Amino acid sequence: MVLRELLTRTERIDDLRDLFGALGFEAAWEDVPPGPWLGETHAEAAGVSRVLLVARHDAFRVFALEAGDPDRAVRAAAQRLAARAERGLACALGTAPRRLICAGWRPGGRPGAVRVAAWPLLHPPGSALGTLERFGPVPGETSLALSLRIGEALASEGVTPRFFKAFRSVLERLADRLAVPRGRAERHALALTALTRVLFLYFVQAKGWLDGDRRYLIHRFDEVIALRRSFHRHVFDPLCFGALNQPGGDRSRGARALGNLPFLNGGLFEPTTLERRHGTAEWTNADWRDAFESLFERFHFSVRESDDADFVAPDMLGRVFEGVMDPDDRRASGSYYTPAALVRELVRAALEAALVSRCGLAPGPAERWVHRGEPPARPPGLARLRVCDPAVGSGAFLLGALEELTALRRTSGEGPAGVVRRDVLAHSLFGVDVKLTAVRLAELRLWLALVADDDEMDVRRIAPLPNLDGHVRQGDALLDPLALARVLGGGGPALTGAMLERLGAARRTLFSMTGPAKRRALAELARAEAALAERLFQDSIRMLERRIAELLALARDRDLFGRHHGLDAPQRALLRRLRASRRELRGALRRLRREGGVPFFAFEAHFGDIVARGGFDVVVGNPPWVRGERLAPQVREALTTRYAAWRPASRRGFAHLPDLAVAFVERALELAAPGGVAALLVPAKLASCGYAEPLRQLLAHGTRIERAAEVEGAAGAFGAAVYPMALVAARAEPAPHDQVAAALGPTSAAPRVPQRLLQSGGPWILSPQASRVARRLRDSFPAVGDRWTPQLGVKTGADQLFLVEAAAPWTRPAVRGRDLAPWRVTPRAHVLWTHAADGRPLARLPRELARLLEPHLERLRRRSDYRAGAPWQLFRTALAYAPHRVLWPDVARRLAAAVPGPDVVPLNTVYGIATRTADDAHALAALFNSRWLTALARLVADPARGGFRRFNARVVCALPVPPAEAPAWRALTAAGSRGASDDDAVAELYHLDASDRRVLASLAPPGASAADPR
Repeated sequence: MVLRELLTRTERIDDLRDLFGALGFEAAWEDVPPGPWLGETHAEAAGVSRVLLVARHDAFRVFALEAGDPDRAVRAAAQRLAARAERGLACALGTAPRRLICAGWRPGGRPGAVRVAAWPLLHPPGSALGTLERFGPVPGETSLALSLRIGEALASEGVTPRFFKAFRSVLERLADRLAVPRGRAERHALALTALTRVLFLYFVQAKGWLDGDRRYLIHRFDEVIALRRSFHRHVFDPLCFGALNQPGGDRSRGARALGNLPFLNGGLFEPTTLERRHGTAEWTNADWRDAFESLFERFHFSVRESDDADFVAPDMLGRVFEGVMDPDDRRASGSYYTPAALVRELVRAALEAALVSRCGLAPGPAERWVHRGEPPARPPGLARLRVCDPAVGSGAFLLGALEELTALRRTSGEGPAGVVRRDVLAHSLFGVDVKLTAVRLAELRLWLALVADDDEMDVRRIAPLPNLDGHVRQGDALLDPLALARVLGGGGPALTGAMLERLGAARRTLFSMTGPAKRRALAELARAEAALAERLFQDSIRMLERRIAELLALARDRDLFGRHHGLDAPQRALLRRLRASRRELRGALRRLRREGGVPFFAFEAHFGDIVARGGFDVVVGNPPWVRGERLAPQVREALTTRYAAWRPASRRGFAHLPDLAVAFVERALELAAPGGVAALLVPAKLASCGYAEPLRQLLAHGTRIERAAEVEGAAGAFGAAVYPMALVAARAEPAPHDQVAAALGPTSAAPRVPQRLLQSGGPWILSPQASRVARRLRDSFPAVGDRWTPQLGVKTGADQLFLVEAAAPWTRPAVRGRDLAPWRVTPRAHVLWTHAADGRPLARLPRELARLLEPHLERLRRRSDYRAGAPWQLFRTALAYAPHRVLWPDVARRLAAAVPGPDVVPLNTVYGIATRTADDAHALAALFNSRWLTALARLVADPARGGFRRFNARVVCALPVPPAEAPAWRALTAAGSRGASDDDAVAELYHLDASDRRVLASLAPPGASAADPR
């Protein structure tokens, strides 16, 4: 959120100083003469009127240029830096659209080569924020190391974003060209299906499989253009539906004329349900020329994900999935691309845990097998180890599991790689996603993984692609009606017998079928699923009816006086939900009998054979991160009913609703078999925020937590404004001496925290040494919350109306979080003050103030906090009237406290404590501004982008303070009155020895900016 808002507010090159300051650079103020620095010719050609040195780190410098041609200007500046071997970055602001342009050079790269990247300022995507965060210097990093890292970050902005932008543009144009179907979403789906096929074929032709021609498609296009024929009718449709999905001997003469082509099979070359309904989409030669020239022929393709970054490789498909989603849709669904390195580490952590808890290996051999490729003397069989991703996205985690399981099995003597990989796919990998687009892209990546390993060049001997219809399914993994009925009814139907055997056999048979046999196998799988679902629906309806009858009988019972008991409010709500669930299942049963297919996805119906055997060995993935407030009310109600950990904690005052990731963690544990492992990337704030307390207790007391590790530096890969945490838990009872690894990688090398320390409630402190210090201080000193109540500043609900630049008789100086630094309050705005000295809203506004606000009274009444009374009233004004208070920003890199003047109004991004005396306010400021209190606060504060933390009331309430009557308090008062904080004195006050200080110093390094740059 911090970087996003800074980018949005960047209007002049001077503003870049704040942006790079937020990234951790040291601010610089130096005008650089454009001509002498850049060269008169270059400066004039690019229209450079001004150059500023805005930031530095060691010998690395950041320059901002104001120019008529900003792209040309930053290129020239970067080439100037490269020519003189100077470490640095050149930046400029573009217009129409507003964008930030950065250019640099990479030591060791081609002479004169520079890398340029540009990002929109108005709505910067998550990938842009991620690249910018990679620019941030690490404490102690040399200018050379920083220059290399920034060069790599800019290089990643080369092929990748250009391909995404081109893909999305072509997709939109092809969708717009279609006349039918009428719905925009359906036209979009048809265009995406066609482009996905072409994308797959570009990967395949790169292997030389299409008639031995690595530019097969564009050559066929040129041929039909010369013959004045339709590419779509004479090449594309026959290629997909007459050649690649047919064995060579079964092809028509027209399909055989397309050349020596492999039989690929696979669902990609079968008409989709939408295509069967509306017919396959068709485009003109002009449309296809646009697609080839604007997209496919602009890039080089390689089927191997490890190839050079100048190639489009299959791992980009994850970002394609992110890129083709509408930004609002992506934010609402919480769907974000996960980088391959992070996928690999989480999958390895999951497999290491599963080998111990599910397969019975000792921890040491399991770690060596997973991380070093050294199998134990008698390795357990992995052929039937089952892995599920309940929010599959573009298939990154299934692909990671495919790679790691294949590697494990090959080290134990199985092979060759292609055979093992196909077997892993056939028996071990399963996934679900609510979006059909995600399912199709996941299938595509898994198929490409098989293609990459196949070095066969004789197209007659290339193995057909398998059918993944039974393995990767479209559906809602969280809220299927069967699972909801099981929770409401207090149980579930037993899954046993021939129906389950039939389901598993049908899925296994379908995997390798082709031609007519494939169609029969698909029909048999659908019948097996329908038969099992019908049985499950009937059993669940009977279970719900029994529970309804019990409640109605309870309501009819009479007490000693002959009166009916009736039902209380919770029982009436339960009865309503039971009847709604029964109604939904009855409707589903009628639809199943009428149409023959299962009307919704359910694990018990579609993967019932696996569920009946206990569940999956590993449940892994990066589930959606969506704030509860963004979910529809009916979804929130269903989640509250379905998941115990998602139910909002009952507390006074405002509290956020749980993140959707909370429900996914509980669901993953349900899907895991006894001893199975749930391994998920979740928001790191789940370790500290209040709404996740029920989940933390469920994990700490009901599972063996293998890992809980914040993934430092990975937040840039996600569009959500949080850091990820790797959470790995085995579905097993915790033992008294269990240890939780606090980092990814080999367990033996990770710092560890005793799990019993996570069972005591409150935020998890995942630093072992820091946890020890924090516990001792908590036991030895009272807390801030024992004496004071931190509170948020004034909320206007309409900053655009109430905040003005100039002072007036009816205004007061106002401060946001970014206006605060240690000991310093710098008001940059004034608030229209509409309250009297007693704190109540004015009954009548002064004439000039009334003139400003009266045109907006209706808007003021629509503010979310407004209930009644004067429409111009402000909210939470208590802190503005306190004569003595200490303030700090709610989001900052460190705790930064200041004592303001009596007239200053703290706004909604400021927290404060009202004290009885000025001495107490100064003492608290001296305490809060010490490194040690910042370190203790950061331990339990929710993380935000760019290394920032949220220092809210919960965090500050828990900080230790010395007793008010102690001599140390008087010393703090004196220091605070001078605007000073003595870290050594505060350390002595808390009895921190050298070891304690080293531990805490690593959490709050000196020199970190205290201001909130929002």
